[in-house]
Amino acid sequence: MIYQCGACGKTTFEKCCSSEKRGDDGWGGSEAVAALIPLDPSFYPEFQYQSKGLLRDLLGKKREQASLNDILNSVLRKYSELKQPYFTNFIHANKSMDGAGESESPPGARVDGVYSDRELFREVLIRKGFTELEGIPVLLDKLLKTTYFNSVYSGFSRELSRHIKPRLSDTLASWIEEAGTTFRSDLALFFYFVWENDCGYEGVEFNKDAESSVGVPLLSKQALDGFMKLCEKIYFDLLVNRMSAQLENFNPNKFVTMYLVDAMDGFQFEAFLVEIFQTIGYDVKETKKTGDQGADLFVSRFGKNIVIQAKNYSGVVGNSAVQQAISAKTFYGCDEAMVVTNSYYSKSAKELALSAGVRLVDRAELQSYLDDYNQKMIEGFYEEDSMEFELD
Repeated sequence: MIYQCGACGKTTFEKCCSSEKRGDDGWGGSEAVAALIPLDPSFYPEFQYQSKGLLRDLLGKKREQASLNDILNSVLRKYSELKQPYFTNFIHANKSMDGAGESESPPGARVDGVYSDRELFREVLIRKGFTELEGIPVLLDKLLKTTYFNSVYSGFSRELSRHIKPRLSDTLASWIEEAGTTFRSDLALFFYFVWENDCGYEGVEFNKDAESSVGVPLLSKQALDGFMKLCEKIYFDLLVNRMSAQLENFNPNKFVTMYLVDAMDGFQFEAFLVEIFQTIGYDVKETKKTGDQGADLFVSRFGKNIVIQAKNYSGVVGNSAVQQAISAKTFYGCDEAMVVTNSYYSKSAKELALSAGVRLVDRAELQSYLDDYNQKMIEGFYEEDSMEFELD
């Protein structure tokens, strides 16, 4: 019913991702189809009968499909029982979804004695009774993707629920205003939410067979393309309105430039980052100024807790800042760590951050945050002026 592309990560209702490279026939080869993984175990190809010819289909299809259904029911039962805490905790402990395919190696000990986290996790599950992983090793990667999708979708749903309006166009406008260009990759998720919560919008007709039939899209590609055009129009109008507000309400004295940030001291920089992250939609908590174990700020969004190390430097930021962020993430048990600076990072700092999964925000990216912040300030001034006009 909903699929995820292994190449680009996009969710879609179609069995072939439109962003995949098309084949010579213009429709994409078998690799494009194979790259998409159903995010519901009931739809995994391993549990669907594969034709073996007319005669064999007549003689053995029902019996083999019944056997596959038994295996599927067993997998779904065990997955439901083990999803908490095993699958979910493994997702939280291993943030990267890289390494798909590792679980296809034979289970058990090997002569080389080198094992990935996924192989060890698979062995844990096998010993817990998940014996299907011995016969279908690729099943682990698919179940992890399903678990990861459910985790991400849960956060997406909480955010989207705040934008639901009586009319579809109003809901899309509210959502796009906050989500920005991510609507282009998340539109299928949007309509998945609309379907799941039975919002009943006029003009949105879901395929009733999609829930029970493999390969049947929830919304046709033609319908989804039509809604994408509507989203693009909404986004274009939003940009035009923002430009109009900026031109009408521009006040250089109320803008924060990077040069003003450069003039801040460390405490002022931290305080300003609180405003920045609050403005772009994060919940923010400052730490005490001493004994903070490398943490300057804590921010959270979509259920993830992130620790931030702030560095207002005139020179290049080195390994020390990244090491402090790593220590703070471990000490406070956060999901992610980030370093934010008005400067740039050394090559070794970038390498350390990459290996440790620490996100680095440098001067260029901080400037984009500043742009968003200033735009929000403009919109705030515009709303205040509008209110004053209405009161008059």
